[in-house]
Amino acid sequence: MIIKHWRIWRVPLIALMILTSIFLSGCQSEKLLKENVSLSETPEVPPNTDITNKQEEISTPKPPQAEENPKTEPSSDSKVSTVPDKKSDEKPNLPPPEKSPPNTPIHPFYGLDGTPPSAPGLAMRMRDFNAEPEKIVYLTFDDGPYPETTPRILKILQEEEIKATFFVLGRQVERYPELLKDEYTQGQGIGNHSYSHDYSLVYQSPDAFLAEIKQSEETIFKTIGVRPQIIRAPGGTQGHFSVNYYNLIDSEDYLVYDWNVSSGDAAAPTVPADQLVNNIKAQVPGKSRAIILMHDSKSKTTTIDALPRIVHYLKEQGYSFGVITPQVAPILFPGGFNH
Repeated sequence: MIIKHWRIWRVPLIALMILTSIFLSGCQSEKLLKENVSLSETPEVPPNTDITNKQEEISTPKPPQAEENPKTEPSSDSKVSTVPDKKSDEKPNLPPPEKSPPNTPIHPFYGLDGTPPSAPGLAMRMRDFNAEPEKIVYLTFDDGPYPETTPRILKILQEEEIKATFFVLGRQVERYPELLKDEYTQGQGIGNHSYSHDYSLVYQSPDAFLAEIKQSEETIFKTIGVRPQIIRAPGGTQGHFSVNYYNLIDSEDYLVYDWNVSSGDAAAPTVPADQLVNNIKAQVPGKSRAIILMHDSKSKTTTIDALPRIVHYLKEQGYSFGVITPQVAPILFPGGFNH
């Protein structure tokens, strides 16, 4: 019976299967056609183009560049190369480091009325200085005493009936205390020139400088019973002193003295006497007051030879001779007033 029914429905079933196959085949073709059309509408991507990076650039906003804000300062480690304008050669008016060489003078002298030098950060007291003659000179001798030179200088000063000022070293006073006593007894001025004159020790710091002055002061006091208030920095203040040095020594009631005339006897171990005299003659004219630098260290025999001629020249020019005391206005190198 099954076979009988199969024979009846066989033809319709075969026809239905054929129609179904045709319908499914048509749907698949339409899908493929749409995919082909979609692909044909995609824009062509140029070779070597990074699509991913381009998308990131579009979607991620960039931070503003430094050039967009002219007031923005570069960081300390940034490097900027620019073409300097005409003002780029001008140096900023800033104080140099402590160890830098001194630059522009700020105030070269105390006022004769006692007004102290002025500079940013400087705090030095008013002083009371004596009135001076119209033309006065202060002869000064550094680095002694020495038996080879100091007695001979004292003899010349005594013969010429004039006074000078000796800025002594503590170490030399320890070796030759009798020479310091001779200077003091004769009425010469006594100043403090540090203990060692060793720059590496003296100029380590303001406190180190003060320690050298105090050490020398004790040696002087034990020898002649006085504590000099007048000091001279080894090599002078210029290039060595800063405002901090001045403030410290002023707080201890010291006065520091440089010079405005140099004999030049420190230019070499021995300088010809004629040259020393000529150096003085070249610098003194036009000065109403002069502090003259000379030395009485061991090798300065030509300084002794030149001294009588120097004294005679100064007398001929109408100068009187003075002794430096705390009542004498200092002459200071202006470079020392820098920070």
